[in-house]
Amino acid sequence: MQPSMRFLSILFLACTLIPSFVSAQNAPNREIWKAGDMTVTVIQDSPGEMSVSLFSGPASEEEKSKYFTNGKAEAGTNVFLLRAGGKIALFDAGAGTLFKSPGKLPETLASLGIKPEDVDYVLLTHMHMDHIGGLLQEEKRAFPKAKLLVAKVELNSWIALAAENPSHANAAKVKSVISAYGDDILPPFAFGDTLLPGVKALDASGHTPGHTVYQLTADGKSLLIVGDLIHAMPLQFALPDECPSYDMAPPQAIQSRKRIFALATKDGIPIAGVHFPFVNAVGTVKQDGKGWKFERMQ
Repeated sequence: MQPSMRFLSILFLACTLIPSFVSAQNAPNREIWKAGDMTVTVIQDSPGEMSVSLFSGPASEEEKSKYFTNGKAEAGTNVFLLRAGGKIALFDAGAGTLFKSPGKLPETLASLGIKPEDVDYVLLTHMHMDHIGGLLQEEKRAFPKAKLLVAKVELNSWIALAAENPSHANAAKVKSVISAYGDDILPPFAFGDTLLPGVKALDASGHTPGHTVYQLTADGKSLLIVGDLIHAMPLQFALPDECPSYDMAPPQAIQSRKRIFALATKDGIPIAGVHFPFVNAVGTVKQDGKGWKFERMQ
């Protein structure tokens, strides 16, 4: 199916209205979760912020502004590193060198004793440029032995867009990734599939057609890596009907946000977000009126 005009216009916004990221003097990282043989470390690829002007929804401008400081909310881009069963996996790969300030993932992995060829898998929450840019280095593979995992609907949507509009920047970057990784892109998965031992893909579509939340489980404990369900924490936990211009299908994104947070609340599962500020990279959620309240862990 060819992308609709709305699909194209929202994708264009997702590529052009990139949040402002600033260079970090170091690359903070810390262990955030451990269960069985699974250990998860958060790496801040880039610090940054989100502007109140990016968001639309039922709340008034005055109401939205209460959740920002001078119109900005702290954000950033995180990458999650999983060590399990003698394997190394990344959830997303950061922006690489796509933006003015290069991402810090490569040097951070090096500081942790991980060489590019040590990475066995990269699991993508979705294929926006600030999540796939780090897969390439000068248009070549940044992780020479890694297998890529991505939802079938996500990959097919970008392939369709590349055919429809070859000049689209994000679609062109997806094509570069496909060309570089070739047969090491594993057969695209469906929501509900178990991809690696203890790693399950959950439907969180709406931000993009195949946006994926990953549930990690070991020894009766779980962690949800929620990708881009949240872009501005102060606003969207309290007012989950607010969506940034990056969300391609806002009603579906709202539904996914509420469903995943309800799961986390019901089962007491901590959540970790790609655009959460590094200090708040992981925490628990509980229902608070029509929204949720986030409580930082560690």
